[in-house]
Amino acid sequence: MLKKFVMFAVVALFAGAASANDVKCGANAANPDAECGPGTVCILAMTPPVCKPTLAVGQPCVRDKVCQSNKCEKAAGAKPTDKGVCK
Repeated sequence: MLKKFVMFAVVALFAGAASANDVKCGANAANPDAECGPGTVCILAMTPPVCKPTLAVGQPCVRDKVCQSNKCEKAAGAKPTDKGVCK
């Protein structure tokens, strides 16, 4: 029982540390990426939004800026909130 508790505590500690390193962003609606550093963008779909590295080809996206290629391809007639694919 004690082993399970210790393992749970270690996992919880690492999970908390990983999310503590995430930079919160999106406070400025006109430029949500303003708080993010070089090579990262604000992922608005997360709650709360956090800075993450840009996405590789084939990953789902909503904005061009989140893709390494700066191209998020969406179906014709898609709404701005609809998902596309990084090209």
